[in-house]
Amino acid sequence: MGPARLAALSLVAPIQMGRRLGQRRTTMAVMDRQGANEDHDADWGQDSRRRLEAQLACIEAHEATVQAWIQRTDPAALRAALDQAGPGPLRGFTLGVKDIMDTAELTTERGSPIYAGRRAGVDAACVTLARRAGAVVAGKTATTEFAVLTPTVTTNPLDPSRTPGGSSSGSAAAVAAGMVRVALGTQTAGSVIRPASFCGVAGFKPTYQRVPLAGVYPFAPSLDTVGYFANTVPDLARVHLALTGEAAPAGQVGSGRRLRIGLYRSHQFPRADPHSVAALESAAAVWRAAGAEVEDLEDLAELAEVADHAQTIMLQEGWRSLAWERTHHPGLLSAGLTTLLAQGEATTAAGYNEAQRAVQLARRAFDATMARFDGLLTPAVAGEAPPLDSTGDPVFCRVWTALGAPALTLPAGMGTAGLPIGVQLIGARWADGALLAVAASLESALAAQPG
Repeated sequence: MGPARLAALSLVAPIQMGRRLGQRRTTMAVMDRQGANEDHDADWGQDSRRRLEAQLACIEAHEATVQAWIQRTDPAALRAALDQAGPGPLRGFTLGVKDIMDTAELTTERGSPIYAGRRAGVDAACVTLARRAGAVVAGKTATTEFAVLTPTVTTNPLDPSRTPGGSSSGSAAAVAAGMVRVALGTQTAGSVIRPASFCGVAGFKPTYQRVPLAGVYPFAPSLDTVGYFANTVPDLARVHLALTGEAAPAGQVGSGRRLRIGLYRSHQFPRADPHSVAALESAAAVWRAAGAEVEDLEDLAELAEVADHAQTIMLQEGWRSLAWERTHHPGLLSAGLTTLLAQGEATTAAGYNEAQRAVQLARRAFDATMARFDGLLTPAVAGEAPPLDSTGDPVFCRVWTALGAPALTLPAGMGTAGLPIGVQLIGARWADGALLAVAASLESALAAQPG
């Protein structure tokens, strides 16, 4: 089954799509793994062109509904760039770029009319690194206003009445619809993990500061982190290698011993609906059956208030980061963002400082806990994608983003409407490659399940 057919399946009725989700993801994963060694394949160019044409067909057929793109590279220019792609871990990969990341030849409008038509003339560092690794930029993907909360026009490819999540809405949707192989996003609260879960793809947020933010518009610099979307963990690992130089370890983490996984339900667990709970428990059972040691963990007391502290930090920094926009163009800011910025203005310097100190202490407790485990298994989202008037709640992401820990989500269940629900894996800080290897083991175990 080709990408065009897969994208067509993504626009059928939600219940029907839910039944076929596992088949669609398995097929996409097989296709992407078949391309894993294209650098050494004499037919690489032909294979990559076939992929590109299928992706362009997906865009042509479904962009009017999905609306993942703000601006796209001309197909002729994209074909030429593909033919000229140099060697590297992303050779010939089509790449979606979130529209808060500068690109030399395309506009960067930051989800706001204030920056309509803005052209930076240079690439963000992450875009440059991806290009140098062989990626070709397919276009700029839709983002919420300044990558915060106001929903954009993008719809969920699995059900156009539902949100794809935010703020990296277009990046997740473009990958899920088969329009590109990989895409870049950012996360300040849950803007990679949540859209990936809602759209049924894999998403990875590296350790804070692991990927350079030069050329990426800031909102909360203490939290903002570049992340990636793909259909498989190996493709996430390739993007990570290209952007950081860090490779996932070959073979299984903890070779010679069982993987040690902490099942961490979190202080926010009462917010998870029954389907999210079922996805978490199912993933834990699959991992146990595959030979991992999965240990139930009590909630860490030191993390109890981290989500609140993260919100304080985000509000205060966001209010200051948008000082020029709210001073010179207040009428062009949405009502929701204006309200949020007012909350940031109301936070005190003392409250901000205390939040930062508390998060630093929580990181120490987290680091000590992670010394015992290869990863934590925890909810990614409260449930399946809600309607379009919301991008969903980052309730299960805020803590890990504030701690600066690497986080990865994989589809593991379905909600009432047959839409995907992901689980989240958390790694030790500065052990991103190890977490990617751990995630690959869960992905393989999930793929081996019948049905």
